[in-house]
Amino acid sequence: MPSYELDIAFDQAGLNALNAAGQSVTIVKQSSGGKPTAWISFTPQMTNIITWTEQYSVYSSTTNAQSGAVIVTSSQASAIAGSSYTLNTAGYFDTGNPGVVGPTQYQVINNDPNLTISGTAMVTAGLVQGASVNGSTVLAPICAAGVLFNQTALFTPIETIQVYTSSYSNNGIVISQVAGNALTVQYTTSPKASITYNDQQNQFILS
Repeated sequence: MPSYELDIAFDQAGLNALNAAGQSVTIVKQSSGGKPTAWISFTPQMTNIITWTEQYSVYSSTTNAQSGAVIVTSSQASAIAGSSYTLNTAGYFDTGNPGVVGPTQYQVINNDPNLTISGTAMVTAGLVQGASVNGSTVLAPICAAGVLFNQTALFTPIETIQVYTSSYSNNGIVISQVAGNALTVQYTTSPKASITYNDQQNQFILS
């Protein structure tokens, strides 16, 4: 499976500015289906290396997918692209059914009527992806969608990320929208990208 890397460079002035503002680096992974999350948020160093592989798990949660919520997963299952995963009445995912959806898609079916969010039979579902951030492992949702009982959701991750600074301090926080000054990094021609924080403009630029 493909692996990707993002190198982020700061100078001391940039680090000082973020520290004074109480901000962190936020990385959003693009995906069709569901609301975006602040997939990774971390306090940066002068040199930062983030790596990940194109490997996902499906998840379910009873966290309401509203802006600012930190998704707490209740069930996860390693997923294979093109497969459908059913949440059974025990609250766990059955073995995936391959070849049901497109070759880059993941489907979740909610067949558990007992799980509720604010009194409604539904779950929040999406994809979880892991990464290494300066040598530390993180694992968090990249998207979040409400799925009513007996309904399905379809997710298609895209190897495009958006990077900006924010006050988010946790991974997997549901966000209403990505900051307008976020830098979009596409991994279409190379599995590695390098960016720099411009402390004059307070935003990231390609190196």
